[in-house]
Amino acid sequence: MSLSRFSGLLRLSAVRQTLWLLGLFSLITLAGWGATYWLVQRDMLRAVDTRLTTRMDAAVTALNAGQALPAPGDGETVALVAPKKDDGFETHDLEPDGTEMRYLRRTTPHGQIVLGENTELQEELRDILAAGMQLSLLATLLLTTIAGLWMARAGQRRLNVISDGLAEVAQGKLSRRIALSGQDDLSLLAARINATTARLDDAMTRMRVQSSNIAHDLRTPLARLRAQIEASLTAATEQGRAIDPDELTTTLDQIDRITGTFDALLRLSRIERGAGREGFAPVSLGSLVETVAETFGPVVEDAGQSLRVEIIAPATVDGDRDLLIQALANLIQNALRYGADGQTVALCVHGSRLSITDEGPGIPLAERDKVVQPLYQSEATRQGDGFGLGLSMVRATSDLHGALLSLSDGPGGRGLMVTLRFAQLTDL
Repeated sequence: MSLSRFSGLLRLSAVRQTLWLLGLFSLITLAGWGATYWLVQRDMLRAVDTRLTTRMDAAVTALNAGQALPAPGDGETVALVAPKKDDGFETHDLEPDGTEMRYLRRTTPHGQIVLGENTELQEELRDILAAGMQLSLLATLLLTTIAGLWMARAGQRRLNVISDGLAEVAQGKLSRRIALSGQDDLSLLAARINATTARLDDAMTRMRVQSSNIAHDLRTPLARLRAQIEASLTAATEQGRAIDPDELTTTLDQIDRITGTFDALLRLSRIERGAGREGFAPVSLGSLVETVAETFGPVVEDAGQSLRVEIIAPATVDGDRDLLIQALANLIQNALRYGADGQTVALCVHGSRLSITDEGPGIPLAERDKVVQPLYQSEATRQGDGFGLGLSMVRATSDLHGALLSLSDGPGGRGLMVTLRFAQLTDL
């Protein structure tokens, strides 16, 4: 393996983590096995010392009784010598074969008794234990290294999939999705990245659509505004005619209409950012509907239509009362604008469900997801006075309040029913 390739592997977090854990595992294993070897060696030496102590007691008893020293067994020695060294245990390696002997010295009135025991067997057992530990450690480290690197490589491949996907998203490919199988944390991370990318893709798509709709829908009033200003300028400079106040009024109306559109877009943007949550308070849906009916009932009657109110077991929601009133006002205005002549507009609240129904032509099923987008208008209504922001405001207000907005056919398949279903409600 070349040095550059090895350096590249070390830059991978999964490989570095594997090597770090491998080093930690090695230290812990060495410490554990070192302690085990020390304990085994200590217990072996303690057993030898116990046997030597027992034999020494028997030898002292025999000498005190006037008997000879007990005969040594296989691998044992016994001698009575003049005191030369201090009493106690000692270990020596005998030359030339290097046999290990353990001695116990004790001074008595008869002289110093020296007992010895060949501990070569214990030494061999310790060597076998040490060799077994070394082989086991090497085998464990080898297998652990192979398994760790394999797992690191598998994890790194999954990380590379995520990294490559994010790199494509950074290049503007918002349709890119990261496909990872399994139920681990990386799969969960990939799913969240995909959800975020999908929302970003949807937001960018909506932005492009809104920009196109703004350019399309503002072109006509801007063209009218320019034509009116040019006509007034021509009349004043070339024809010497005074400017007609009605023309200025019409021009100001066009400017107010354009300004109102941008103000509505700004309000929509603030709502979509979550502005207004700080003003949330308990709002009774029943009281809300009554207020809207009192305010807009005369407006509906002036339009030659009627407003029917139905309140059944109204619930209380946590929300912004003014925003909810504005949302209902937009829905009533849409019902008046696109409903049938002489129709009855139904404003109903059933528990946590709030709905407005008209008797107009309704909205085709294929366009119901589109009409809640800002500045979207169907071809049948594009030449009207609206800019397609009413239902967008309602959708943004619904999202802000955690409510579910749905569009469906009215009773008997006639008209349009717009419903808001609120969550986390408290009955009155």
